[in-house]
Amino acid sequence: MGSSPIKIAVLDMYDGAPNMGMRCINNIIHEWGNKRGQEIVLNIYNTRGKSEIPDDSYHIYISSGGPGSPLDSATEKWDVLYTQWLDRMYAIHKPVFLICHSFQIACRHFDLGKVCLRKSKQIGVLPVHSLIEDELFNGLEETFYAMESRSYQIIEPNDEKINLMNAQIMALEKMRPSVPLERAIMAIKFSEKMYGVQFHPEADLKELVIFFNEYATKQLILNEFGLEKWERIMNHLDETSPIHYTYTHFIPNFLDKAILT
Repeated sequence: MGSSPIKIAVLDMYDGAPNMGMRCINNIIHEWGNKRGQEIVLNIYNTRGKSEIPDDSYHIYISSGGPGSPLDSATEKWDVLYTQWLDRMYAIHKPVFLICHSFQIACRHFDLGKVCLRKSKQIGVLPVHSLIEDELFNGLEETFYAMESRSYQIIEPNDEKINLMNAQIMALEKMRPSVPLERAIMAIKFSEKMYGVQFHPEADLKELVIFFNEYATKQLILNEFGLEKWERIMNHLDETSPIHYTYTHFIPNFLDKAILT
């Protein structure tokens, strides 16, 4: 790596909602830079709250998850600017990583599949099944674990549009033999430079333990799903949890690829 700083823009899609996602993204970026002795210049853009969009001068772009519907905002100013930015990034081949809500909007915008509500909210540490070989999966098992928190999903892939973009479906949600429903798309390689995922690879194990033990979070899960669900989530968050490897590999692998290609 060169001695000049790596400029990274993070698009904050949380619209002011309390979250640990932005903190975890920030931590991953700086841990990655420190490990490699690389100076990082990091700027954050309040995209949903203030319609802030970064310019083209950054080496890398990461767009966060966030609350709410990825469908209802299509005509709002920030969403129009955001999808124009997606087109621009795709056209000029900038490294872009899209997380959850950002991924849903990109799938809607590029018409790569049906974006719709799930029958019930998905939350917890769950298996993700990779379908292709890719640098972003380096150091991970074919089936790895990741934090999910979503009410929406991407199903019914639009093969024609996917082929036109030369995109690839990278991963699907957990296998559910007893459930007669299509498995949702969990990751797409939009191009050699642009990736998106339906899960939260930035989720840190220690942060998750704190989050799921918070009174409000625990009560929400107990009221909606029951005690068994909360206990199952906590059982996936002990010190041996494989989610640690997703945190230490997935986004760092993207950052490595972004500066090497």
